[in-house]
Amino acid sequence: MAKQDKLQSKVKGLYDALKSDFYLCRDDFDSNGESFNSALLFGTLTELNRGKMLLFGEYGGGKTTSAEYLNSIFNGLPLDLVKRLAIRGNPQLTEEKMVGRPHYGKMHQGQEDVVWQHFVLVGPKIFDEFNRLPESNQSIVLNGVDRGEWNYLNDFISTGKQPFFATCNYADRGNNVLIPPILDRFDVAVESKFPGVANVLHIAQDYHNDKDSALSNPALTRKALQILNSGKSYEDIQKELETIVGEHEESLRNKGFEVLSVKDRERIENEIRSVPLDRDAEQYFAFLVAETNTSPKYGQKRSIDPATAEHGLYLQASFVGSGSRREEKSIVRYAKSLAWLQDHNEVNLEHISQVAPYVLWHRVKWTPEAENLFRDNNRVDPLDLYITKTLLGDGTNEVPGVKKRFSESQQNYQRIVDLVGHGKLDQALDEAKQYHAEGKGHPIFNDVIMDLEEK
Repeated sequence: MAKQDKLQSKVKGLYDALKSDFYLCRDDFDSNGESFNSALLFGTLTELNRGKMLLFGEYGGGKTTSAEYLNSIFNGLPLDLVKRLAIRGNPQLTEEKMVGRPHYGKMHQGQEDVVWQHFVLVGPKIFDEFNRLPESNQSIVLNGVDRGEWNYLNDFISTGKQPFFATCNYADRGNNVLIPPILDRFDVAVESKFPGVANVLHIAQDYHNDKDSALSNPALTRKALQILNSGKSYEDIQKELETIVGEHEESLRNKGFEVLSVKDRERIENEIRSVPLDRDAEQYFAFLVAETNTSPKYGQKRSIDPATAEHGLYLQASFVGSGSRREEKSIVRYAKSLAWLQDHNEVNLEHISQVAPYVLWHRVKWTPEAENLFRDNNRVDPLDLYITKTLLGDGTNEVPGVKKRFSESQQNYQRIVDLVGHGKLDQALDEAKQYHAEGKGHPIFNDVIMDLEEK
């Protein structure tokens, strides 16, 4: 079906406006001949597919700023309202400060009612300095981050999945470790990098943030806060906020911004869903999933088992833990989103192999041996991201990467796929066992053997 008006051009127009006028930055991500800034690109993809993104970086590096601009311009929200709604992480944050609290007036009358925090009531969310939240309190937001489900007392709000950004400064004495379950709920992670001296010269001149006035609307923000404080039902609040969004979107259009309507965003999401993976992308994904979830020694990869390299230097030998279904969905969804943005009819190998490291690096705990192999190398990325990019790509002479092993074994894997497609299951099983080579071959062949033996 021909697309009546390309929404990609609208989205790229918003991306370009943010990059040139608001979030000044350098390109550090190349895909199919196009260059992007990774923080801004993955932030844009997060808005398009209502994902969750972690932003790491130094103090004052633009992490929160980029998320504020993205949530404002992609959702028609006044920038000053977006800033007002963000949660600022600190060790004293409790469920009552993040999610909701009892209605004290009604409580004294023996009634149970919940006053929801503004953070919950408005869809797109920013949690600033997320890793200042104590580990014991991180579980409070698990369902909210994952599904948009928020519970307090006996009440419940479901906002559905919404763009969720969380910023983290690098480790200092005031930070806490992010627990693995919360890390697994964030689709992607990026670093907010130094923008370069030339950009800093421009940024430094705007020390009063005068440019932010183009996206702000104090009058509408006051109206929105009155609505949020009205005590009305969640559904009524959403209907009234739609009026605020509509007025602000009209204001942005008058200033030359290509605003996305609700129908635009719904159409984009549907178009992203319909983008298929081509053969190479699908098979690279299969090889990656096999290497992160299987273990020749222990049957499958588990966080309670040690990493072992005795059956070969596959990815499973270099990290502690295992893959997850959330992680795999994130790879596919963001690869589809990138392919859509670049107006490709299919996800190709470049899309999926370049997105995958940004999905994995915050989730993976590399072994000390893997870290030591790369620690002193020249690099432009944080160590964990650098290792992930290397081992999901071609790797090194000492440790080949997933992409290299995929290219070496794809022809054999395709032969088995063809045999299965022609109903020659016994021959496919025999060849899979041959390629498996008693655990020395690629783990994908052991997985194929298990499926074929079931049949």
